[in-house]
Amino acid sequence: MKQVDLSLGVAIVTVFLAPLASLAEAPRATDAARYDVVIAGGSTAALAAAFSAAEEGATVALLEPTDWIGGQLTSSAVPAVDEAWHKITASDGRVLLDVAAVARDPRNMTPFFRDALAAIGNPGGGWVSRYCFEPRRLLDGFLEPRERELAGRLTVYRETVVKQVETDGRRVTAIVAVRRTPRDGVEGYDRLPSQELADWYSPADSSRFTKETLRIEGDIFIDATEWGEVLALADAPYLQGAEPTEDSLDGDDTLGQATVYCFVQRMHDRPIDDHPSYQPVAGLGYGPYHDRADAWSLIWTYRRVLGDGPTASAGELSLQNWGYSATVGDGGNDYPFGYLFVTRDAAAAARDDWRGGVDPEVLAAAEARALAWHDWFRHAAPAAIDPDQITLDGEALGTHHGLAKLPYIRDTRRSIGVDGFVLKLDDLVAEVEDDTLPRLTGTKFRDRVALGAYAADIHPLVGYEYPPDLHENHATLPFYLPLRSLTNDGFDNLLVAGKTMAQTFLANTATRLHPIEWSSGTACGVVAADLAESGATAADACKDFERLRTRIARYTPVDWTLPEPISDDMQ
Repeated sequence: MKQVDLSLGVAIVTVFLAPLASLAEAPRATDAARYDVVIAGGSTAALAAAFSAAEEGATVALLEPTDWIGGQLTSSAVPAVDEAWHKITASDGRVLLDVAAVARDPRNMTPFFRDALAAIGNPGGGWVSRYCFEPRRLLDGFLEPRERELAGRLTVYRETVVKQVETDGRRVTAIVAVRRTPRDGVEGYDRLPSQELADWYSPADSSRFTKETLRIEGDIFIDATEWGEVLALADAPYLQGAEPTEDSLDGDDTLGQATVYCFVQRMHDRPIDDHPSYQPVAGLGYGPYHDRADAWSLIWTYRRVLGDGPTASAGELSLQNWGYSATVGDGGNDYPFGYLFVTRDAAAAARDDWRGGVDPEVLAAAEARALAWHDWFRHAAPAAIDPDQITLDGEALGTHHGLAKLPYIRDTRRSIGVDGFVLKLDDLVAEVEDDTLPRLTGTKFRDRVALGAYAADIHPLVGYEYPPDLHENHATLPFYLPLRSLTNDGFDNLLVAGKTMAQTFLANTATRLHPIEWSSGTACGVVAADLAESGATAADACKDFERLRTRIARYTPVDWTLPEPISDDMQ
């Protein structure tokens, strides 16, 4: 694992700590703005939390690192919504529980999210999901209109990254952030993130951006970043990487999941001249579909966001997010050859010049693989399709470089909750006993505040040794997320949502999907608004869960609607 370059650390930290006379080289922090709830965001869960906290009457600041709110649904370009697909069966094939049907019951879905998806449908005819669409359909039609409706209470700081976290004992007091504005003539997202990230995090003006250093105070803070940045910067208790067992909090911080840069390809009605050239990389191929004659068409239609029919035709847009098979030794744009996050020690050493806590070489390699997969895949098209009919369509993702604004993250830094609580995979599954299912849900926590349903799904890194049970995909029951999973044991006013929740590596493999992020984020926003209003701590909230469950239930279900009849002992 490459270590973070700390050569600029001393120069940058003086922006925040030196006397006023020494601040000539970088913008001075503006006077502090103050909000009831401050959300360090960029994820789907962050936006859900911002909406529900504002709906509950709190003043809310959302720090968004790109110019698109919505996280994996928009800026990370995974707008094919992942829903539970599995059933739990007996040895004779009888279905003991159709988990997919339970998860897709409208009564079990967060209403805002459910209604937006129902209105959009599946204009791509993608077969991985009921909902495959261009990100702008959700962004323009639902997310930004809702933001405007909440404008009196919700402030979104776009193109703003977290630089420092200020604390006082057991309280987070402020986030120092850098907001960038492109200079005239600079086309947004024309350079890849690996080339831009240091500039995004630098408070100094550059040839491409002017900068404003913001100091944002709050009563309650939420880390719903994709990279777990507040946890790392606040020196909060957190987990990273795969634990050797579910009972261990000592994980291997270099051993996580593969990341992927998604992109969209457009099919034209004629060949297009002047295709960019991209450096080829090793190990490209159909991966798990290597032995299928129709592999190309299946991959094209897998996450297609515009189009219909079983094969590609002019005018279609195909989102590419294709996995790697270690067994075959090839695959698509999934990048399994290095972990995106630096080690815990490297992250701690980088706090004085924070740049996201990610490895820029892994980031660049993931970008290069995505571009190489685009070129390989278009040249592998069936004979009836000229490879030059296929181009990158950055416009669909709001970029000029053609890839998503940011990579899709499957795992990140994860909180340790109040009293050391960590959600475990064992809380999400149940073993079939004598061809019967003892219960129909995961652990029914008393403080349950959100719902989830998806099989544990691991995209392992290549060349790393995982504990044996991590090589399996586990069929989960419809499960619950407890309020404790939204807390941090080190701070009284710090909450978490989405991938940063207090959970093991294995639990995260089942909770990282869109509907679950929306559910956890919605619950977290309501709790944050309540704590800001009452002045209570996160630990207090964990004792006051019954009242909070009632408040949260106005926005998202807190109990499963299950098949009838069902006895209490099957819960």
